[in-house]
Amino acid sequence: MPIYAASKDRSFDDIRTALGNLVRNFEADAAASRKQIRELLDNDRELFYATSIEILKHTGDSRGAQYLVALMVANGMLLQALCNPDLSRDEALSLGRAAMRVDPMSDVSLARDLADSAAGGSKVHVADPARLMDILCELADAARIMPSLMRMMRHPNPYLRSKAVKMIGRGSRSTKWVMGRLSEPDPRVRANAVESLWGVDTPEARTLLNFAVNDGNNRVTGNAMLGLYYLGEASVLADVIKLAGHESALFRASAAWVMGETGDPRFTETLRRLIADLDATVRKRAFAALGQIKAANGQPPGGEKWHVAARMLGGESLKGLRRLMLAVAGEDMRDQPKVAPLQFLLSEGAQYVTSYKILDKPLPESMSVVFVIPRSREAAGGAFFDGVLSCLRWKRPSDLWSVLPYIETGDGEPPQPHDPDPPLFTGNSDALAATLRDTPKRLDCTDLWTGVWRATKQDGGQSRGKRHVIVFSSAQEGRIAGHGLIANLQAGRIPIQVIASGPNEQLQGFCERTHTLFRNGAQEELVEMIEQAYLNLLSRYEIAYQPVAALSPALKVRVQTPIGWGEVLVATPSEPAAGS
Repeated sequence: MPIYAASKDRSFDDIRTALGNLVRNFEADAAASRKQIRELLDNDRELFYATSIEILKHTGDSRGAQYLVALMVANGMLLQALCNPDLSRDEALSLGRAAMRVDPMSDVSLARDLADSAAGGSKVHVADPARLMDILCELADAARIMPSLMRMMRHPNPYLRSKAVKMIGRGSRSTKWVMGRLSEPDPRVRANAVESLWGVDTPEARTLLNFAVNDGNNRVTGNAMLGLYYLGEASVLADVIKLAGHESALFRASAAWVMGETGDPRFTETLRRLIADLDATVRKRAFAALGQIKAANGQPPGGEKWHVAARMLGGESLKGLRRLMLAVAGEDMRDQPKVAPLQFLLSEGAQYVTSYKILDKPLPESMSVVFVIPRSREAAGGAFFDGVLSCLRWKRPSDLWSVLPYIETGDGEPPQPHDPDPPLFTGNSDALAATLRDTPKRLDCTDLWTGVWRATKQDGGQSRGKRHVIVFSSAQEGRIAGHGLIANLQAGRIPIQVIASGPNEQLQGFCERTHTLFRNGAQEELVEMIEQAYLNLLSRYEIAYQPVAALSPALKVRVQTPIGWGEVLVATPSEPAAGS
């Protein structure tokens, strides 16, 4: 028996069950199901609406459910349904999404009805304007419903006005328009205007957000700080922590909220302190924020493992800032990751650094690199040759390399010191790889100091750009460096790095006199040390930071992005930083 024919003689539950069966079995006989459902709508509109609402609360996105939604949209029931208190907010959102799939212009009709409901004498009745506005904020194309939103700016309900402001700001992405809203007396309007700029990365947007940070309302300030965080402004870390110490509990609660929304572990210690706050709201927000941070950081890092290298720069500023240069590289030079300031996590011991600045510099211009390397491939277990070969993947086509082998003490008698020819450079990676896989001939080798002299000999005209020299050693050097070599390097500007696999007093003394970087590592550490030394020549990021642990022996820099990560430990100056 058709549903509508027996509707007067059956209970609501019976009708709902019958309609539900038609919806569930829609695929079996779509034509017959459509006919019966349509007949119920035509003969008892209210009963169709009521039973459909109950069915849609428990039915997924089946073809039968889609047909019910389509009928509701086509027969003007969507507005009433979205405001129906029998549907939860999530259920109403699901219905709205389904309606948009059926009729992509549903948002335009709903926004027009909502705007009309505020007009005097309008026949449109919206039972729950706030809920409808929330749904539009989630589903609507702001640019498409802009005319209705502009009318909503005159709505007597301040909540609706503030939501309209947010949607207009998102739709227009006009910093000038948002700036005009910051003079509104209603803080909700100002807060939503600021929120509408989240993700708008222009100099004007950054300036406006920095201006809004000083607003007298906690929500406006919190939204502005979160907007700056989303734009990668590292300075906002210290600002949020400072806000957590505000005399007003409202501002402290907003600070806790911002920290939770970021999911940033650098706020953990501050939030632990806020858990003991005298204000219950602050404590609640801080506890929730810690949970958000724990959830955001509970999974292992995603993406590719990157190579990170860093070196401290000499000297400190009057404010006690320390500086370092940092390089981030993927598996080859074609993969040069772009890292935003907030994606650098600096820490000393267990304490995070929250006051730092990042300067993104252009990659160094073409350069010439000389490797002064022991002749024996067995030196340091072959790690020297393996390390340089590993660095070959990061050699740019425009860079030139030269490999200068020398005979170490204990590897036979080296040739007599002589005035050598300048190094021969090549940019051919295949030729360099072949050279690094073969054992050099003794006749092509010099002693260590002649090799260093040759590496730093500037005449010959074959090099390109700035020259860098990396020296390797695995044995105690029996000879001392000549005064001419030392004087030449003291007066020159050729950067030299020395990597040793054991003690070498003569070489270390030479490094001290010429202010050359000397590093000593175990055999299993050498390949990574060589990679670090080479990547340091390609440093792109300059970081200036305020130390937090005066006696910390090292700074850990972790790079964390959605597509890759890496970290490095950098030795810090032995003396405490000024002002620490």
